[in-house]
Amino acid sequence: MIFILLYVLLAASLFLVRDIHYHLAAAAGVTLSLLFLPRKMVKGGLVPITVFLLFTFCGNLFFHSGRILYGSGFLSITDEGLVAANVRTLRLFSMIYGAKILTFVLPPERMIGVLGRVFSPLERIGIPAGELFSVMGLTLKSFPLLTSRVSKAYRENMDNRESEGFRSRIKHLVSFLLPVFVDSIRSPEDFFGDEKGEVKE
Repeated sequence: MIFILLYVLLAASLFLVRDIHYHLAAAAGVTLSLLFLPRKMVKGGLVPITVFLLFTFCGNLFFHSGRILYGSGFLSITDEGLVAANVRTLRLFSMIYGAKILTFVLPPERMIGVLGRVFSPLERIGIPAGELFSVMGLTLKSFPLLTSRVSKAYRENMDNRESEGFRSRIKHLVSFLLPVFVDSIRSPEDFFGDEKGEVKE
C-alpha cells in the first residue's frame, strides 16, 4: 500500500511541478533505486523505452517561443523549448522506471489485491470493484499458462505442416487459435488443469 501511494505521489508531483531541478532530482533518485534491481529487469525493454524517450525529447524541442539557441526560421531551438523537452522526457523516464521499481517491490498479484482493498468502498455505491480486481488477478495468473499452451500447440501443429507462405501461416494461426480460446473460456478448469498437469476427475 505504501509503495503504491509513493508512486502515485511521485507521478502527481511530476505533473504538478515544472521546475527542471525537481525533475532532475526525481530522475536521479529513480536511477539510484534502479541499482538495487536485477540487471535483467532494468535492461528489459531498454530499446523501445530509449526510442520513446528520444522521440519525446525531439517532439518537444521545437516550436516554442523564447531566446533562440540554435537555428532560425521554422526549426529553431529556444531556451524554453529545451527546458520543456528535458522536463517532459525526465517525467516519462521517472514514471516508466518508477513503475519498474514498483513491480519489483510489489508483484502484480499483490498490487491487484491491494488495489482491490483500496477501492472496495466503491461497492457500497454499486460499483463491483472487488469482482473487477479478482478477474484481473485471475487473468494475470492464467495468462502465462494460456501463452504456454498456445505456443506448444502452434509448434506441434506447424511441425506437421509443410513450409507455407506468410498469408497461409496467418490464416492457419487464426484457424487454430480460435478453438483454443473458445476452450479456455468454455471450460477454464479443464483447460488450465491440463496445462498444470493435473488429473481431471
